[in-house]
Amino acid sequence: MTNCELNNLFNTSTTDGLSAKFLANFAENVMMDNFFENWKRDVNNIPKLRTFKLLHSNFEAQSYVRSVLSRQQRSTIARMRSGTYPLEIEKGRYRGTPANRSFCKACKSSSAVEDEKHFLIQCPQFLSKRNTFFADFHIRTSINLSILNDDEILILLLTTNSKFVSNYIIDITQFREQLI
Repeated sequence: MTNCELNNLFNTSTTDGLSAKFLANFAENVMMDNFFENWKRDVNNIPKLRTFKLLHSNFEAQSYVRSVLSRQQRSTIARMRSGTYPLEIEKGRYRGTPANRSFCKACKSSSAVEDEKHFLIQCPQFLSKRNTFFADFHIRTSINLSILNDDEILILLLTTNSKFVSNYIIDITQFREQLI
């Protein structure tokens, strides 16, 4: 009862006439609020959720989960959103490579960390595929990605038209595998 703040409610005379249903709903709402606040704090303390934090996700099922996607498409979006996609920044965590030294092997840059933003938006090796995808994305959504900054593009890619975006990610992943 202490966690649900019901002690304060019961210790006042204002509970007279309140139904058990009201009290149960009140307790449920308080517990959900507490859980959500703890969830947000935990998300902010996990470094690999760097992309997830950008998405301003609420504690609810995201649209890509409810979309008609193949298992591969859904997994691709989920892993990209959660920071577990097999990019150098994630692989480096297991090898003990510092995040700022997890360089992109596709463009062989000695300064470009291969994170989600670099992989989807910045890597010069994927420029042709990215330009084609951005043009198609504009046609499908009426959103011109070329006028947005990289964070805005990343957010849109991981929250809009999941099937189309996941196919783009799968395509450049396969292309990347041929390069490295």
